[in-house]
Amino acid sequence: MDSRTLPAVVVSAAIFVAAVSARDLIEGAQAPPAGDVKNGEAAYAKLGCDGCHGAQGSGTAIAPSLVTSTLPIKDFIAQVRQPRGAMPPLGAQVVSDASLMDIYAFVHQRPAGQAPAAPASAAAPKGRVEAGAKLYGTVGCYQCHANEGQGGAQGPRIGPNPVPFARFSSYVRRPTGDMPPYTAVVLSDQDMADIYAFLEARPKPPAVNTIPLLAP
Repeated sequence: MDSRTLPAVVVSAAIFVAAVSARDLIEGAQAPPAGDVKNGEAAYAKLGCDGCHGAQGSGTAIAPSLVTSTLPIKDFIAQVRQPRGAMPPLGAQVVSDASLMDIYAFVHQRPAGQAPAAPASAAAPKGRVEAGAKLYGTVGCYQCHANEGQGGAQGPRIGPNPVPFARFSSYVRRPTGDMPPYTAVVLSDQDMADIYAFLEARPKPPAVNTIPLLAP
């Protein structure tokens, strides 16, 4: 080999190794998270991830643990970009792949011998059915979800047997679709609990085979 071409060969090999290493990290190779933990902690809070997944990503009653997730980084990024369920999608214009790698490193950091924190539980405050019935009409819930929470053309069924209170409250505060958000200025936590109690108290519909016009 001509000695003049040796430096170029060495540089090419180094670039190839770096590219392979980056690809392995993205594809979930068995390696420590490559992101910056401090940057990830800041990005995690700025994006509001802690509102659903908890301060350390250990999960809450409304969102799963990120700490115990076994998703490789590539799938983690894909899930953030095109999530399932109520989570809003976060495109590259909102958060870069580099920041997501930092967040991934933050939620997967674990000091030696320390187990992940248990998910926080969120129990519903004690609600008042009569107050909830009045609020349900006052703030206009019935306009989309019907008088008994049974749902209609404009909104889904929300009672009886509503979703867990933590999820219900979180969605009302930060909904998706056409529903407007109901902040604490409009509905206090106690108001939310009252409406939830009203929905819980709705009678279950009769079985289809007990209704003469619908019976087989």
